[in-house]
This record gives sequence, structure tokens and C-alpha cells, in this order.
Amino acid sequence: MAFRLRERDCMTLECLADYRILTVPQLAAIFRKNKQVIRRRFAGLEKEGFIEVIKSDFGRARGRPENLLGLTEQGIDVLREKILIGSDVPYENVGPVSNRLIDHQLLLNWFRIHLNEIDKLEPRPTLQFWAYNSPFVPREPDGSVITTDYSPIGRRTVRQVKFTPDAVFIMTNAARDKSLLFFLEVDCGTEILSSPQRDMKDIRQKILNYQWYFQSLKYKRYEKIFKVPHLHGFRVLFLAKTVGRLAALCKLTQEMQPSEFICLTEQERLFTDGFFAKIWARGGNLQVAQRSIIGRLHCRAPLA
Repeated sequence: MAFRLRERDCMTLECLADYRILTVPQLAAIFRKNKQVIRRRFAGLEKEGFIEVIKSDFGRARGRPENLLGLTEQGIDVLREKILIGSDVPYENVGPVSNRLIDHQLLLNWFRIHLNEIDKLEPRPTLQFWAYNSPFVPREPDGSVITTDYSPIGRRTVRQVKFTPDAVFIMTNAARDKSLLFFLEVDCGTEILSSPQRDMKDIRQKILNYQWYFQSLKYKRYEKIFKVPHLHGFRVLFLAKTVGRLAALCKLTQEMQPSEFICLTEQERLFTDGFFAKIWARGGNLQVAQRSIIGRLHCRAPLA
């Protein structure tokens, strides 16, 4: 029987483009399907050349390698034919990320998958989410993603440092009269916390960027971008891969006041209780009870 590309298959290809690379457990969580159902259908998509399976040692935990799934050029062409992505978008901006970015991408994807449990909240807010390397994020005329910005270096210089959050998302209540803006930084422990040379890409500089963003009100440009009512501040979320890295990030955050708008957690807490639970260390303070970033609406929402 000839293979027929179904509407659900096109949705899957679009999902792979948005997330860039996914494991079978991640796809099962996104579509809320049995893993065996996902594997059977993907066997057909691989055989027909729409996706590729990448053997990898990466996974959620050490000792549990998982195959990675990504789009081929043929799969990307399907999205172009259906005008889901522009014909001018390079293949490398849609297909699987490079090997050095896989661990970071998988953790970013897991965060997003947990965030999708937002439909368990009552009343349910609407969610708009943009990952930094999704081909569906609008771009500026110079080709940079719309979430990229520039902060000044020091108070008396015209030099600037470019920064792009790993993700930007916004939650808006049912009445559409209140929105919460969030910036996400996924941390796999590969970046320097604070270099003696004041590296423009270390974690210390990231925090300085967000402090400037907060104090200058530059974040209010997202009112227009997301078409939401007045924004009054934002939260920066750091997701660490390990407990040890979380402790180091919290220590640095507490040293860099003001930092109450920064909340931090690590991946095992995310998997145990879910994004909306009391798992976040506000301002880097691990000595007090952890909080939820949505206040009284907090709930445990781990993946089923």
C-alpha cells in the first residue's frame, strides 16, 4: 500500500521544525500518544525520507541514550510547499541542531513540553512561546530574530552587547487584561559563571543585560510584538541541568542585586512537580520555601 502523507504527519513535521530535534518520549508527551504509536508512524516517515533518525548518547539522564528525530531536506520541502515556512529559510535553520547544541536543545524542549501543561490550569491562560532558533520566530531586516536585543556596556559608553534569550513567552489571562512576560535561560553548565576578563557571554553579563532591560523598560516593546496590554515587569527563568549548577547560579544571582525578578530551578524538580509548582528559587534564595511563578494558581502538573 502506497504511503500517504496525512494531515497529522504534516503537523508532526511542523512540530519537528519548531523544536528542531526531538526524542520519541518528547513527541509522545507533545501529542499525548503512546510511544509505540509514535514509533510506528515515524518508521514510515523515515522510510519515505521525510525525517532522519540520529543515533546519540544524549538523553534525559546519563546511561539512557535516546535516538533523536529531525527533519530531512525532503521533510522541510513539504513545509515549504504548504507555505508553513518561507522558501527563503535556509535548511540549516529548520533541520536538526549541531551536535554541540543537542543537550541544550533537549533540555529547552523539555521545559517547553512541561509548560504546555498550562491547559491543566483553571482558568486557563493563553500562551505564546518563541524559542530562539525556531524558524517560526519573526526576524528583523538584518536577519536576527525579533527577540534579540542590545544592552550598553557600562554607563558612559556607546558600545553594546548583543543578547538573545533561549526563549521568550507570555501568558495572558482569559479576560485579556493582564499578561506575564518571561525570558528563559537554559543552563547545561557549559558557560562560565563570571570571568575575570568580564566576558560578554558569561552568566554575569546575562544578568546585567536583564537588569538593564528591567530598569530601562526596554522590555515593553513586547506589548507591541505580542499584542498584549500593558506589561509591568517580567521574570527571568534559569533552568539548570544539575543541583550543583543550580546552587552556583543562585549564589551568583544573590550577589548581583537587584535580582528579585530572577527565578531558578533544576530539571529534576521540573520533572517531579511540573512547571507550575513551587519549585522556583526567587532571587536565588535557596534558604526559604520555593515559590511558583504564577502565584495562587500554582499546581503540581508533572507529565503523565
